[in-house]
Amino acid sequence: MYKGGTILKGAQFCLVGVFVVAFALTSCSSGAQIKALPIGSAVPSFTLKDFNGQEHTLASLKGKIVVLDFSSIECPYSRGTDPSWVELANQYGPKGVLFFGIDSHKSTTPDQLKQYATENKITFPVLKDVNNTYADAVGATRTPEVFILDKDQKLAYHGAFDDRKVPEKAGENAYVRKALDDLLAGNPVKTQEVEAWGCSIKRVK
Repeated sequence: MYKGGTILKGAQFCLVGVFVVAFALTSCSSGAQIKALPIGSAVPSFTLKDFNGQEHTLASLKGKIVVLDFSSIECPYSRGTDPSWVELANQYGPKGVLFFGIDSHKSTTPDQLKQYATENKITFPVLKDVNNTYADAVGATRTPEVFILDKDQKLAYHGAFDDRKVPEKAGENAYVRKALDDLLAGNPVKTQEVEAWGCSIKRVK
């Protein structure tokens, strides 16, 4: 348990069978060597371009609550949360919260991201993390995986979007929404970390 908050660990399910043991072990160990960014630590800055080629720098956003969603158009769990992300951004954007998608998938192109964002009416910037450099810097291993930064750019929440069991159906516990409500009220985030679920980030190295 972190001081002032709670860590929830989701169950990890690995199918065990004659033909799936090797795959299951690989899936559960994916990203095991990536060091997670601790809650309360300063979040490294980035300079990344969106699918239109516009450059965004995290350091310039100090004083704002910033939400980073590591996402992938190749992942059904990430795609499943996208309508919820659009709804959340529309509700909390007017309150001063900034939202960014970050795509670290090794082969997804900016043009593919642009087409997907247009078709799915994604209104916030989606940034391309070339060579998964920023995912490595913050310890992101999954899609979707969420990092919420407070106004001092310290990590206030990390992990799952909610506790949904299937990609397209919202869960009962809206972790991201609750974390944003805490921060906007000037309070510490009650649940600071929940294990992320979804697909592993397909890295170039």
